[in-house]
Amino acid sequence: MYKHERLDNGLDVILVQRESMMSASILFGVKVGSAMENESIAGISHLIEHTVFRGTEKRNSVQIKNPIEEVGGELNAFTSKNFTVYFSKIPTTKVSEAIDILSGLVFEPKFRSEDIEREKSIILEEIASYEDDPGSIVIENLYQHIFDEDFARPVLGYRQTVTNINYDIIIDYYSKFYHPQNVYVVIVGKFNEDKVLNQLNSINWSKNNCSIKSELKSPEIKKEDIKIERTKKDLSSNYIVQGFIAPPKLSEDYYATLILNTFLGSGMSSLLFSKLREESALVYEVASHYEAYPLRGLLLFFALSNDEKIPLLLDKFEEIIIMIQNQNKIGKWFNYGKNRLIGQLTLSMENNLSVALTIFDLYVNYDKIITMEEFINQIEKTEIEDVIRVAKSISQSNKYISLLSPGI
Repeated sequence: MYKHERLDNGLDVILVQRESMMSASILFGVKVGSAMENESIAGISHLIEHTVFRGTEKRNSVQIKNPIEEVGGELNAFTSKNFTVYFSKIPTTKVSEAIDILSGLVFEPKFRSEDIEREKSIILEEIASYEDDPGSIVIENLYQHIFDEDFARPVLGYRQTVTNINYDIIIDYYSKFYHPQNVYVVIVGKFNEDKVLNQLNSINWSKNNCSIKSELKSPEIKKEDIKIERTKKDLSSNYIVQGFIAPPKLSEDYYATLILNTFLGSGMSSLLFSKLREESALVYEVASHYEAYPLRGLLLFFALSNDEKIPLLLDKFEEIIIMIQNQNKIGKWFNYGKNRLIGQLTLSMENNLSVALTIFDLYVNYDKIITMEEFINQIEKTEIEDVIRVAKSISQSNKYISLLSPGI
C-alpha cells in the first residue's frame, strides 16, 4: 500500500507498507548533484556526501554507523548528476533509529574542518583510481566531448577543485540545496506508519534566506559525429564505447527503450553478446547501457576487443542498428528483452531498497507516484512496433565513438 504525504515541515514523504516483511529500507533523496555545480567547485556534492558521515550535531562517526551495522543493516550513500541519496536497510525494530541517523546526516551535519580535509584525501585517492581505470576513462572521454559542461564534469570532480574546496564553500553550497523543498523520503517495508510520520514531521533544519529549489537537469548533446581516440600504457585490450541519442525519460518511448536496451546488452543471451562474441568472436566483453534524463537520453554500446578487429566491430555495430529496425529479425529478441526486464523488475520487488530507489526515481521525474505494478504494466503494454520506432530514431543519431587503446 502506497501513501504520499507532504508534511508541515516541507518534507515530501512516500510510504510503502509491506506487512509480510521483517525489515525496511529508508531513503533520503536530496535533489542536488554534480550537474548543479560549477567548474570551480566540481566534486562538492560528492564531498558533502562523504563528510556528513564524519559527524552530526547528535552523533559522532561511530554512533552513526554502529547502531545500523551491529544488527546486520546497511548505511550508505551515493551521488549522481542530479541527486545525492542517503539510505539504510534495517530490521523493523531499528526504523526509528535509522530515521534519526539519516535525518541527522541530511539536516544536522557538523562539517568540522579536519573532517573535510580527511575526506578530501580519501576522494583524491578515489579520483586517482578512477583516472587509472580504463572503463571509466573511455566513458569520461566520451562525456567530455559530447555533453555540455554541467554533464561533462565527473561526479568525483577534479584533483584541483576538490583540493581547493574549504569549509566556507561547503557551508554556502549546503545551505542552498539541503532543505525540505529538495528532500524526498521514501520508506518501504514493515514499520509503524503513524510513528514514522510523527517522527519525520518533528525534523527541524536551519532555515536560511539563500535556499534554492533545484530542478532536474538534462545534458545538451552535440549534434555532430565525434570520435575520440586515446592510448594508455599497460592495456591488454582496446576499450570501445559508441553512443547514440535515445529517447529521454519523459518520452512515451521510455519503456520501449528499456526493452531495447535489455535485449541488446543484458546478459549472455543478449543480441550483442550472441552476435559479437558467440558468432563473430569480435569481443571479449560487450554490453549496452541506457542513460535516461528527463529531456535527453543516450544509448551506449560498450566492448573490449583487439586492434585488428575494431573496424569490423564498428561495422557490426552499424549492422545491428539496421537489424533492430526489421520486425522479422527481432521478434525473439523483443520477447527476450521484454520477459527479462519484467522478470528483473519482479525479482527486484523482493528487495525493499530496490523498490524505494525505483519509486523515488519515478516520482521526482514524473512528479507523481508510479507504483512498481504500474511500472511493470507499462512494460507489458509495450509492443514490438514501439521498439522498432525507437530503433529507427536511434539510427538517425549522430555517432559518438570513444576508443582507448594500448600505448607504449
